[in-house]
Amino acid sequence: MQIREINGYDVVVAGGGPGGLAAAVAAARAGAKTILLEREGCLGGGMTTMMVCPFMPHVHGSSEEPGSDPMLISAGLFREVCQRMYSRGQAAPSRCISFDDEYMKIVLDELACEAGVKVVFHAALFDAEASEGRVTAARFAHNGGPIRVTGKVFIDGTGDALLAEAAGAEVQFGDKAGRVMPMTTKFIVGGVDFSRAPDGHEMRKRCAAGAKDNPPLVNLNFSTFALKPDKGWVHFNAIRVAGRNTIDPFGLSEAEAEGRRRVENFVLWLRANVPGYEKCHLVKTGAHIGVRESRRVVGDYELTYEDWKGARFDDAICCCSYSIDIHGDTQNITRIEHCKPGQYYQIPYRCLTPRGMDNLLIASRGISSSVEVHSSLRIMPVVMNVGEATGIAAAMSLPAADVRKIDIRQLQKAIRDGGGILEPRTTKEF
Repeated sequence: MQIREINGYDVVVAGGGPGGLAAAVAAARAGAKTILLEREGCLGGGMTTMMVCPFMPHVHGSSEEPGSDPMLISAGLFREVCQRMYSRGQAAPSRCISFDDEYMKIVLDELACEAGVKVVFHAALFDAEASEGRVTAARFAHNGGPIRVTGKVFIDGTGDALLAEAAGAEVQFGDKAGRVMPMTTKFIVGGVDFSRAPDGHEMRKRCAAGAKDNPPLVNLNFSTFALKPDKGWVHFNAIRVAGRNTIDPFGLSEAEAEGRRRVENFVLWLRANVPGYEKCHLVKTGAHIGVRESRRVVGDYELTYEDWKGARFDDAICCCSYSIDIHGDTQNITRIEHCKPGQYYQIPYRCLTPRGMDNLLIASRGISSSVEVHSSLRIMPVVMNVGEATGIAAAMSLPAADVRKIDIRQLQKAIRDGGGILEPRTTKEF
């Protein structure tokens, strides 16, 4: 089959999830000719294909005093996306923003188009060409035939550090035993009578009791939220599928089918055991099982657990205050360590640069970090901030296309000029 050659781009972004999308938009806005190739038929990654449709908190308590203003942690392009969703009535300001994933697809298309990003859907990265620390081309599978894309700077927004590994960068996978966090099949049920439905605490109690008579198919540390109250829709984050390798073809495929089986089991159990759910029905499951953890690159610096406690860096590109949040394989086991009021850590640019690679940046949860810190920074607001920084940096590195030879102070100024923040500030707005 003939290979289609695509040439002439300054910046090539593989993967259009939260980080890759932000990277592509930021690079294009900074004047770089940018192409983004995505394996699905929409942008957004987990937020549009895995039904990860609340944003985890982008604000954090500034003090322990009741009524004190929170600190704004994530802004920039992330905040712009939220504002566009608010204007459509498809999200509402809050600490943990829920949104309609179908409208999110439209908003992200809009952002990419307005910035001048060339988007190619249904293009799955499968290989890369690299020599002497420089990526020269990325290869994608497409129904129209294989695609080979050349460029000056490459950005890995795959979420799996797939481009980095294909280019020969050093990567890590999971903990010391090679284990990763379990995956989750998210789903929506409709037809719920909210006037009679129990709250989350009562729901967990009922699920725990149900486990005595049924296989423990539900993560009891689950969450729900009303997505469309007028339709009786409830979004569930409850079906944890453990013991599968997130990059193994057989393991991932088995997890997809197992997750759907458990969803049906749970819906039947809800009808029989929970007030208000007697007439509930399955509306949809995620098009892709939710993956929490995959490869991480070995970068010029690795964020550690000690850094999570409040590290500051001269080359900071964003900040994070999310918990250590490691889901275990065992039913109802999750390691949670919350940041104290006012606590946050910064993410340095050096975590985005894979060791030994001169023209490659990482715009995903796969930046250089320990397992513990990965469980914190993997949330979408932070990943979008990381992606925005990589896009700006990629454009700044031109024409030499050496991502280490940029002016960090100019990068930080550009992030701030774009509405991003490097030090949290108190706010009355969500």
